Amino acid sequence: MEEVEEPDLVSELRLVGPQLAEALSRVSDGDLDRIMCLLRTAGQQQLRLIPDRTRRVSQMVDLFLGETAATCRRFIHAVCLFCALPLALETQLMSAAGEGCPTEPICENEQADTEPPDRNRKRRQEGSFPPVPEKHPCIVSPEMYKSTMKRLLLQRYQRVSQGVRRLVRLHETCVSLVNRNTVKLKERVDRLWGDTPGLQDSDDGVDRVVKIMDLLQPSTTSQSRVIVLLGSAGTGKTLLMHCVGHHWAQGAFDSFQFFFLFEFRQLNLIKRTLSLQQLLFEFFLQPEVGERDSMFDVILANPRSVCVVFDGYDEFCCKFTALRRDTPVDPRRPLHMAELFSSLYTGRMLQGCTLVVTCRPKDVMDLPLGAVDEVGEVPGFDHRRVHEYAQDYFKDSPHREQVLGHLMSSRTILNMCYVPALCFISCVCLEYLLRQRSPLTSLPHTMTQFYIQIIMAFLSRRQVGHLPEGPGPPPSLLQRSRQEIEELSRLAMEGLEQSNIVFYAQDLPPAVLKFASDSGFFSRFEVKKEDGSEGMGCAFVHLTMQEFFAALHLMTSEVVQEAQLKKKFNLKSRWTTKTDPKTVFTDTYHLYVSGLASRDCASFLGQLSRHSAAWVEKRQSAILKILRSLATGTLTGPKLVELCRCAYETQDDNLAALVGNRSRYELRNFRISPVDMIALAFVINNAKKQVCLDIAGCSVEPDCLDILPTCNYIDSLIFRSRKYDDRFAEALSDILPRVERLQKLEFVSGSIGEGGVANLARALQSCPHLTELNLSDNFLTDSGISLIANTFPMLKTIQSVNLGNNTCTVDGIINLVKTMSSCLHIQEIHVNGTKEAKVLFYMDSDTQSSAEAQRRRRTGAGRTLSLLNCTLTPKDMKNLCELLTRCPGLSDVNLSGNLLKDPAFRVLGDFLPQVSVSGRISICNNTISVEGMCCLARALTLCPRTEALEISLQQGSQIIVKFAGEPQKGGGYPGVEDSTGQQLPVVSKRLQLTNCNIQPGHLDRLLKTLKGCDSLELLDLSGNALGNRGLKKLLDALPTLRGIREIDASDGKVTMEGVIWLADSLGSCRDMSDVDASCGGSKRLIIRFHRSASRPVGIPPAETGPQGNGHGVCKTLRLCSSAIQSAAMDKLCARLTRCLSLSELDFSDNNLDEASIEKLLKHLPQMQELKLLNISNSRISTDGALLLVRSLIDCERVREVELRPQGEAFIKFVKVKAEQATCRLNQYNLDRKNVENLSGILEKCSRLAEVDLSSNVLEDEGVGCFLQSLPRLHISRAINLNNNRLSQLGVLYLVNSMSVCQRVVEIEVCLGTEEKSLIRFMQDEDEHQGVRSIVQDSHSVYETKAHCTIARRISLRECSFTKEHLAKLADILDKCAQLVKLEMCDNTLHSEGLQTLKNTLARLGSLQRLEIRNNGISREVIVNLVQELRNCPKMLSLRVRESWITAGEAAVLVSQCLDLNHNIQEIRVNRNTLHITMGSCPPCTEQERDFPRDGGLGGPSSTSAVKSLSFVDCGLQGHHLSFLQEVSQHCPQLQELDLSHNSIGAEGAKTLLSVLPAFTHLKKLSLESKQTTECEIHLLAIGLNCCSNIQSLNFSHNKIGDEGAKALARVLPTLRHLKGINFSHCCCLTPMVGFQLVQGLCQCPALEELNLDSVQLDDRGMACLAAGLGRMASVKRLTLNKITSSPEEGSQAVLGVLGSMRTWRGIEEIALNEIRMGDKGILELACHIPAWDRLRKISLSENKIGETGGVRLTEALVGCRLLEEINLARNSIGDTTAGKLSEVLPAMPRLRVLILQSNRIGPMGGACLSQVFPACKNLEEISLAENIIGRDGAVSLSDALVQIKSLKKLDLKLTELSPDGSVRLAGSLGHCVRVEEVNLSWNSIGDDSAHKLAEVLPRCQRLRSLDLERNAITIIGAEAIAARLKSCSSIEVIRLWGNKINKDDFPYLQEKDPRLNFSSC
Repeated sequence: MEEVEEPDLVSELRLVGPQLAEALSRVSDGDLDRIMCLLRTAGQQQLRLIPDRTRRVSQMVDLFLGETAATCRRFIHAVCLFCALPLALETQLMSAAGEGCPTEPICENEQADTEPPDRNRKRRQEGSFPPVPEKHPCIVSPEMYKSTMKRLLLQRYQRVSQGVRRLVRLHETCVSLVNRNTVKLKERVDRLWGDTPGLQDSDDGVDRVVKIMDLLQPSTTSQSRVIVLLGSAGTGKTLLMHCVGHHWAQGAFDSFQFFFLFEFRQLNLIKRTLSLQQLLFEFFLQPEVGERDSMFDVILANPRSVCVVFDGYDEFCCKFTALRRDTPVDPRRPLHMAELFSSLYTGRMLQGCTLVVTCRPKDVMDLPLGAVDEVGEVPGFDHRRVHEYAQDYFKDSPHREQVLGHLMSSRTILNMCYVPALCFISCVCLEYLLRQRSPLTSLPHTMTQFYIQIIMAFLSRRQVGHLPEGPGPPPSLLQRSRQEIEELSRLAMEGLEQSNIVFYAQDLPPAVLKFASDSGFFSRFEVKKEDGSEGMGCAFVHLTMQEFFAALHLMTSEVVQEAQLKKKFNLKSRWTTKTDPKTVFTDTYHLYVSGLASRDCASFLGQLSRHSAAWVEKRQSAILKILRSLATGTLTGPKLVELCRCAYETQDDNLAALVGNRSRYELRNFRISPVDMIALAFVINNAKKQVCLDIAGCSVEPDCLDILPTCNYIDSLIFRSRKYDDRFAEALSDILPRVERLQKLEFVSGSIGEGGVANLARALQSCPHLTELNLSDNFLTDSGISLIANTFPMLKTIQSVNLGNNTCTVDGIINLVKTMSSCLHIQEIHVNGTKEAKVLFYMDSDTQSSAEAQRRRRTGAGRTLSLLNCTLTPKDMKNLCELLTRCPGLSDVNLSGNLLKDPAFRVLGDFLPQVSVSGRISICNNTISVEGMCCLARALTLCPRTEALEISLQQGSQIIVKFAGEPQKGGGYPGVEDSTGQQLPVVSKRLQLTNCNIQPGHLDRLLKTLKGCDSLELLDLSGNALGNRGLKKLLDALPTLRGIREIDASDGKVTMEGVIWLADSLGSCRDMSDVDASCGGSKRLIIRFHRSASRPVGIPPAETGPQGNGHGVCKTLRLCSSAIQSAAMDKLCARLTRCLSLSELDFSDNNLDEASIEKLLKHLPQMQELKLLNISNSRISTDGALLLVRSLIDCERVREVELRPQGEAFIKFVKVKAEQATCRLNQYNLDRKNVENLSGILEKCSRLAEVDLSSNVLEDEGVGCFLQSLPRLHISRAINLNNNRLSQLGVLYLVNSMSVCQRVVEIEVCLGTEEKSLIRFMQDEDEHQGVRSIVQDSHSVYETKAHCTIARRISLRECSFTKEHLAKLADILDKCAQLVKLEMCDNTLHSEGLQTLKNTLARLGSLQRLEIRNNGISREVIVNLVQELRNCPKMLSLRVRESWITAGEAAVLVSQCLDLNHNIQEIRVNRNTLHITMGSCPPCTEQERDFPRDGGLGGPSSTSAVKSLSFVDCGLQGHHLSFLQEVSQHCPQLQELDLSHNSIGAEGAKTLLSVLPAFTHLKKLSLESKQTTECEIHLLAIGLNCCSNIQSLNFSHNKIGDEGAKALARVLPTLRHLKGINFSHCCCLTPMVGFQLVQGLCQCPALEELNLDSVQLDDRGMACLAAGLGRMASVKRLTLNKITSSPEEGSQAVLGVLGSMRTWRGIEEIALNEIRMGDKGILELACHIPAWDRLRKISLSENKIGETGGVRLTEALVGCRLLEEINLARNSIGDTTAGKLSEVLPAMPRLRVLILQSNRIGPMGGACLSQVFPACKNLEEISLAENIIGRDGAVSLSDALVQIKSLKKLDLKLTELSPDGSVRLAGSLGHCVRVEEVNLSWNSIGDDSAHKLAEVLPRCQRLRSLDLERNAITIIGAEAIAARLKSCSSIEVIRLWGNKINKDDFPYLQEKDPRLNFSSC
């Protein structure tokens, strides 16, 4: 407890005696008696004798003046307790009474009365207190305690305020009450981050401003009153709280009896638990010993009279810790400090008291705001108060005005001065700098540099006790203080890491403590220790000072390693959350660390550090490295600003440029200070990159806006917040003209009104580069909108203005529309109620090259206007229409959602002829009746340019008026004129009134309106209630609708009776061409009319001449999904017989019974013009189907009958008589009786060409029954019996038909998964011309002509014949004369079965081709067969495929065949397939005559005729080649030997070396392999020395190596007949050896084919190759892909090779891929191409060809008319070359392949190419993959595909196909009947396209692969594709990986069809 000095008590009591007597006279008698009891008995008796109360009171006061001091003290406390004294009087009395014992009674003992006060005090200290009377407990004690408390607070305030230049005037001090809403408060806290107070805005969360005297009031309820005061560090919260205590001690705040003041920074030192009593008494003011409990009881009994202040919650080391609700709270139970504070805060302890908590803004979120009554903010300094403070500080300085000017202009220093504590430090620093005679212009720019000067100023003060007068401190000042500064830095860092700001003085070295105190770095103060005793504490004068010293420690201490720097350096976010760790510091530490890393601070650090300058530089570089790593990451707005601050502190331009390397700065919801903006400007200007500054919800001070123009690279400014009002707009307007590069300004969600927008409008006129303006979501009225609109003509570069979500009315909107007539560069105005208001402008004509674009800007063509949901009245509509008549160039107007009714539509209808709109007027979502519709419909008659009126009321109201483009003069028809009398073109018109509830009675009014509208072509009345009666009115009105082409009356409640009327009209109305109805006309009913193309639109028929009788018009009736009864069918068909031009009758999707079919068939012969009867998907019984088949007999015009229960079904007719007819009857389960009936019908038809009975479950019996009638059937082409569940017996029935019926020429049967049974018949041309069979091998084609009229073929697959079946088959084959081809594959035979057939096969003299594949036949059987066939008289081709034919087995098999059959001319083994060609040889060539066949070693009898021997990829190894020794002896005529893709090894090479000399006639040797080594090549090269006649060598993919290449280089010049050589993909060659190999090649001038694909050559090798190529005049095929490794584009080596081709004339194929020739190489090549008139293939992919080279190449190819393939993939030829190529392609009639993948071709280029594709009649492959052809390219390509019948492969991967373009493209694929592979992957193909693909897939009968990977197809589209795959047998795979299909759905879809592939591989 602190000692308090006692005043002269009696003297003070005498001074206030009169006032005291007056106060006592007003108390009650009882209270007065209690006070009198304090006197001695004699005195009490004396007073009771005085009757007058006033005199008695006055006498009582006098008696007390004569008593002892203790009695007087008791008297004063009693008076204060029982009397309501004035505040000043009570304060004076309590101050005089002091802390004496108020409970000590008066003793009757005189000795006690005369004891001196010292003795009484001693007795009290010893604890010998007399007993207290029970009836008056604690009467005097509270007053005495209160008096002592007041003296304590007065003394504390005196110490705290010592040295303060300007004391707090509490009666003038105000606080701003802040919104307690958590979200609002958090936003405000985020804005105040950084402990630098900012200027408050009107919308800154502030409710009102109140004085502190009014805020501190006690609770009026039983609940505690909690007040939280916010303030940044240094704003004086602690001083303010001491001032409040001082004023309470002086008598203010008289509602409080007790005032307790605690500082959290001192409470942090207490680690033990405390009770509330211990906290109040031990750590604030201790009552007298023995009175603690009674005093605490008084406090607990009167909590509303208690005020407790906790100062500096931000300095509290603990977070808020609330006790659980079920935990009892006892004021006397010890708790942790956090729990004790939370109990007081939440009112669970001392409930009813007033609790004041001060805190920095960033820590307030740690407190539960629900318990807070008021949140106030203690303001810091503003400009005025900083100026006043500095003016007062420098009042005696001659430089005062100069200092003030610099202080107010330096934003860095001024930002610090907003904190009062830092303002003082700043003034000290400025004063020091002035004394140093430093020029103010060279003062520090950064906070770090400024703090360095502060350190120097404080050190100077310590040195002399005051600021020096000389020019500066001694040079050794820093060095002399180095040790102390090091210790202070270490202490600061420890405190920073432990969140400690208070230090016990006893823990510091005395020298350091003295140094810090004398220098002013430390402030010292008394603290309570944990045991309650007093001690001395100290702290840095400001938190920023501690952080600066901590930064010094980091930069100078060797204890901190570089690896620890990154952990100790972090950017701080200005967004706060409850989970953030508490810290007492201001978070400027990282700024000081960054600043100390500046080069300017190196000298300062060098003086403080004990290390060298290199060490300091290394430490600074480490910090800069950390900053650079942060600059490359992704940062939030607050952290980005902090990084900018760090970069500014470093003053490093390179770091600033790295930080600023971003295009957008998004700053959200925090306060932006001028210093932040300076840092941003520094970073942006160093980056030199255009940026967008996006500021939303940030508190921006006006000074920040002044800095914006210094950011030289800002092109976009965005402001979003309601706090940005007219004042902000005015400030912004002043600086906008100075932001020189500003192109985009957004001021959205603000509070701009008329005043603000007026300032902005003026400023915008001075922004010459502004292109975008956004003022949406403000408070602009009509006048504000007009102000902005008036600026449009002055904004020359503006492109868009957004004014949506403001407060304008319809008048304002119409005024905005008015600007369109005067401002022609407005392109579009779009308004949607009050939410949207956008104005778009044409781009500046300077930026548009086309004359059309400039014309549009000049005339306003193509403009649009949208006024949606604006609630227009008829008056508004009239005003708007008047504007539209004066507004030129309008294309579209949208007036939807404006609550328009018939009056408004009447106004619009009157104005439509005058409105100059070229596109459409949309008036959707309004209310319209039939009357309104008629008003609008009048425009079709009155307005020549009105093209269509579309109205639908089904979902809302869709009302659209369409126009036919801009008015054009001239070219019109007579009678159609504009207002000037000029003729105008007549427009085709449409009227669509769908779902409008039009009744038959409405039609009279509507048809009257349309009378005279001769150009009306479409009348759509679908979805109305017309009925038969309305339909009749329409039919009656047809003569008045003279131009009508289509009437739609669908969903019009029409019945079958109405359809029969239509059938009458179809015959009587000569122009009616088509009636399309469904469900008896009730659902779909469309009537179409044919108008002559020679008659202009809108001109009546009478004016264009007679039309004849109309029989030339082909007419159609479609009646689908209708229940047509036999009676109705009879009536309908009877009327249709009178329609002489009926060409198509569609009854699909109906249920036709036999009676209806009979009625139909009865009338069919009378329909003479009928071409098609469609009955698809109709439910017809088997007997009904047979009835329809009878039409082949009953009507000789029937050409085709195709019937099935579900799917396509029809009967086709010809005009007179069908020469041939086709019958297809599928999917009917025909029994034997049905087959017999069918056969009987077909026997009577003599003109059958084809019969298809597939999928009818005929089985063997049915097929046998049908084939019995085969000789009697007159079928000319084929019978299809697929999928009829046949067995081997049925197969024999089919094969036997060849012997039964002489006209059968081919049988094809397969009993596998895909069951197939076909019989083909001899064609007429075969009878008269014979048959030519072609047997092809790898070398030549032999043609023989059959000597008879029939050539027959049999193919049997997967038949699994038994021995008995084969025996029967043999018998049948013996009877099959002229059998040319026999194929038995896939388990049809076995070894024993082939033995059975062997003799039969040998007897088939006409057999030319025998194929036996995958039948499990052994080698012995094959050899026997070959031996048996040795005497075949003709050429016979034998193919055998078995899995065991490989490696050694293949060699043995070939050897045995050659031994047993000397007629073999060619024998090949490819993998596991043996191909033998045997028989008589063709005539010898001239070269072969030079080598007689009998010149072999074995003589004529043992010499084989084989010329070609091939073993390719069959696993042959070296030891298997031993059989070649025998071959070399018996096969001297061998000309070709192919051992490719085997591993012959060294042993095989040696074998070849030994046998090659024997092959003297060898012309071609192929050894392509990846496993041959250079040693083996070396051996083979030696062997080639003996092959002087060799003409072709293939060593591709071999590892030739250096030795092998050298050997080949030596032997090549000796091969004089060599014409072709292939070294493609040969590896392991060094540049030197590659050069030698090329040298050898160059000595072969007769070469015609050279392939060096991927053989890498250096410049020397390339030069040698160029020289050699120049001498090879006969080259026909050249491949030089990837031959150079030089990265240079168009290198001299490449140019040399290209230049060597100038003499060539016969080149046919050339491939120069990936040699990086570039445009220079193309220009060289293009000089030679015109001479290559035989060129067939050219491939130049991946050569970096640009547009220049592409155009030149295209021009050179003009003369290459024989070109078949062009490959320019992966270049950059662009649209220009594509356009040029489109001009050249039609001149190449043989072109088959065009590959332009990845060439930067756009929509225009794609469209140009697509338009000429149809001219290339043989085009088979097109690749436009990886070109952005877009929608236009896709549409053009779709149109082209319809005409490209030869296309086999289409690649459109990654071409950005639009949804509608892909749908159209998918539809066109149905016309590509030969297409095999389509790639549409990596596009945006959706379900619509998938459905269209599913629709056309069945038409693509050869399609094998469809790639749809990485598209947008869902399971719906995939299901549609899967459903149609059943009809697509040729398709092998549909790729769907990467679409929008869940993985869980993959098995489901693959179950539907396994060909759907979802793998990424």
